[in-house]
Amino acid sequence: MVLLIFIFGMERNNFYFYCVGKTDSSAMFSENVEVRGLLIRMVRTYKKTPGTRNYKNYSNETLEEALEKITNDELTINAASLQYHIPFGTLYNKYKGLHGKSAGGQTIFSHEEEISILRAAASCSDWGFPLTLLDIRFFAKSYLDKRGRTVERFQNNLPGVEWAASLLKRHKNSYAQRVTTNIKRSRAAVGQETLNRYFDHLEPEVKDIPPSHIFNYDETNMADDPGKKKCLYRRGVKYPEKVMNYSKSSTTVMFCGSADGTLLPPYVIYRSTHLYDTWKERGIVGSPCCNGSCCSQGTRYNRTASGWIDAPTFRDWFITCFLPHATKLDGRKILIGDNLASHLDQDVITACDTHNIGFVCLVPNSTHLCQPLDVGFFRPLKGAWRKTLETWKKTHLRATSIPKESFPSLLRQAIIDMDKVPPKNGSAVTEKSAVKRNLISSFKATGIHPFDRERVLRKIPDSAPSPEIDTVVRDSLTEFLREQRYGQQSEPTRKKRRVNVEPGKSISTAEPSTSLANQNHENVNEPGESHASNQTCESRARSESPPPEAITTDDSESEVEPLRPKIGKFILGKFASKKGKKTYHYVCSIEDISGEKIVVQGYKSQMKSKTDFREVPNDMSIIEESDIITYLPTPKFDGKIYKFPTEVMIKEL
Repeated sequence: MVLLIFIFGMERNNFYFYCVGKTDSSAMFSENVEVRGLLIRMVRTYKKTPGTRNYKNYSNETLEEALEKITNDELTINAASLQYHIPFGTLYNKYKGLHGKSAGGQTIFSHEEEISILRAAASCSDWGFPLTLLDIRFFAKSYLDKRGRTVERFQNNLPGVEWAASLLKRHKNSYAQRVTTNIKRSRAAVGQETLNRYFDHLEPEVKDIPPSHIFNYDETNMADDPGKKKCLYRRGVKYPEKVMNYSKSSTTVMFCGSADGTLLPPYVIYRSTHLYDTWKERGIVGSPCCNGSCCSQGTRYNRTASGWIDAPTFRDWFITCFLPHATKLDGRKILIGDNLASHLDQDVITACDTHNIGFVCLVPNSTHLCQPLDVGFFRPLKGAWRKTLETWKKTHLRATSIPKESFPSLLRQAIIDMDKVPPKNGSAVTEKSAVKRNLISSFKATGIHPFDRERVLRKIPDSAPSPEIDTVVRDSLTEFLREQRYGQQSEPTRKKRRVNVEPGKSISTAEPSTSLANQNHENVNEPGESHASNQTCESRARSESPPPEAITTDDSESEVEPLRPKIGKFILGKFASKKGKKTYHYVCSIEDISGEKIVVQGYKSQMKSKTDFREVPNDMSIIEESDIITYLPTPKFDGKIYKFPTEVMIKEL
């Protein structure tokens, strides 16, 4: 009698097998085999049969305590079994050192090897390149291949999906899958050295400053899109859709909060040329925002042509929203924000000096680490905003976007709903206001108050993986992670020349560019001649801004050694706008060089002069050598102003 088992199919986590019985070996491959089927289901997670004892109803600590007493002759094995309710055979085998393996089927990798692989995967996530389960499977295959091991149960030495799921299950207390959030490489390039310099400057500023005197401001966009949400559909629906109007429009709102949990009234900026009375009605006044006399007027409203904040708008927010609250506080105040050019206004800086307010700028591209509002306030606010917006859209079916008349009331409702969120179960926090809790936690998480730079530095990966990781794993990870996070050495930029082609005519790669360019003699540089019409914006800046001794050459056959970045050298740097659509040229000095990364200090022109510049405090940026337009001569310094011998072709915001 032979029993044959064939895989019939798989559905979700259940495997189905089809059994064929009552046949002998001679008829096994006959076409007339009698088939009597039995459907069996095998599940991944087995449930204990009711009434049976637990396989292991004791803890490891209890087992260790029982073995210690047996070893010290305080109890016999039989007495320890009765006292600790541990089977006699278990205590006997543990005491004699028998059957030391774990119960059930044995794993392919040892416990130490599994920990090593998972630590390597955790190192990848620390560097900003987390692995999926498929990546871990290939990583394990690579590890086996380097060790020279062949596992027969793995096809081509590649572990299966079940192995990866079991691996995470065995170590679920230390490792788990999470949904990722993408950040740009410019943000990932912020290292511990840069952050340490920031905290070195911040520490004396916030020393002995009470939390009610430390503020952080930032603007955010309240979008007209409630976002995606899980809903119920029939199984197999290919395109789950939900009927709800939305648009890509958004409204800018400036928020400011202190380290003691005080939220100032928001400052709304509409995209419009004019402002109407109905656009400022039913806004939030008082709790959960500051309800003192300084903020008794509640939310303030303004407008710009682009809908974004600019220098006049920021100055108005500072004078009408922040300054009345700050002047009621005795002693020195600290205002922390990003170093956007629109925020560095001369009138604002003068007002800060007058009212004993320290204006502290954050490290560029570090707001996801150092800005309290970004770290712990905006996410719950946006969650409450999406819920409020979805409720409103369900009752206003014909509205294609949020009318400006309805925005103040929607923003008020979102802030109120956000404030009503109770603390988590088991939390020691007794503060009922969620707004206050989030602000206090945000300043704590960014290391500002209480001052603790390690709260931020521990989020930045070390330059090398943990020494606890296996050597074979560590060697295969280090270079890969460094290249992925900081990038490879960029190729030298080539000078480009415009190719003149008649309208509607195409060109090919094999067609010489010189012959095409020579079709229009007016736009071609002849030997010994220079034509301004053929210069690009970058080459024009190179030829006009620096003095003759600072001009570099693009000719690879030139015998003049090209200039290289040096600490203390002044340059004209190229910077992209926030959205990358425009390019600006600023005067900078090189403060530090780390590989391909160059740390520069920014300078701003004075009174629209292209020769006189002043240093902007804490305006530090990280650029590459390709962002250097040209090198500038060393300026004269009179204690306040840096004066260059000739005009510098700047292009400032």
